[in-house]
Amino acid sequence: MRIDDLKAFMRIADCGSLSEAARRHGAAKGSLSHQLRRLESELGAELFQRRGGRLAPTSAGIALLPHAREVIQACERAEDVVTAQRATTRSHLRIGTTDELGTNLMGPLAVEFGRDHPAVNIELLILGAASLFHPDSGIDCALYAGDPTDPAAANMVARRFSSYVSRLYAAPDYLAIRGHPATPEDLGRHALVVNRSRSGSTQWALSDGTRSVVFHADGRIASNDNWMTKLCVVQGQGIGYFPDFFVADEIRADALVPVLPGWTSDPSPLLVLHPAHRIANPLIKALTRFVGSRFDGYTSFPYRRSDRPDRMPLDRPGSGAPAA
Repeated sequence: MRIDDLKAFMRIADCGSLSEAARRHGAAKGSLSHQLRRLESELGAELFQRRGGRLAPTSAGIALLPHAREVIQACERAEDVVTAQRATTRSHLRIGTTDELGTNLMGPLAVEFGRDHPAVNIELLILGAASLFHPDSGIDCALYAGDPTDPAAANMVARRFSSYVSRLYAAPDYLAIRGHPATPEDLGRHALVVNRSRSGSTQWALSDGTRSVVFHADGRIASNDNWMTKLCVVQGQGIGYFPDFFVADEIRADALVPVLPGWTSDPSPLLVLHPAHRIANPLIKALTRFVGSRFDGYTSFPYRRSDRPDRMPLDRPGSGAPAA
């Protein structure tokens, strides 16, 4: 029984079709089909049956699923043990994150991590939350903002390395024309740019330390992409709601200014997550230590190393050694 055949079986089971498994994993549909037929031939049983337009595991397939996953995880654990013994040879680390952390945080951090670990090949993946935490995502670890709600994240080890708040922002030109809202209730008279990048939520939670409100935002412009939302706000199309690190460069460039500056969300964590069975992987351990000790100064978009702002102290609240 070949490990690649078991991986093909798992991918088809997770995706529900050969076409989707081929698309998601960049594999040839014919190769996946061949691997499945070979595995079924070795086991002497059909592993899928067609139901409408999807492939559903048969009773034999359902019985095989947990064992296939266990075998694959055992192989990954074995690889991690060997990796720890050959620290001087070239290794590979696949890091995943969501769009708002990609170029603002993961890119600069990963480049600097690569400088400290020249024997590591680094692959950076921008994924939606559902793909990021999927058991078959293929990533070694993830950087994530907030508390993950995907059930698959419950099977991952999370280590906090900092925290952030979200607040309201607008372009100076917009505020010069429309004025500044004085209270959260005034937002109803303003143009809003709504970010639906996570779960379709349009709730903006705000607190000034004495009073908390949840504003149900509705705007003429909405997007499921953080960068598109920010672009529209910078272009003066309305008020947006963003994590503070996501607009650091625009604030420094005076392209955006805070709105209702005394009102913010509750603090949310910045996390490194990895599958629980990868606990022994030395590269994941090294990356976790790195982001815990070197996070400050990376919440921006430095195209060049000399552009990195070193104005934040390393001992500010929310940074330091990651906590389990």
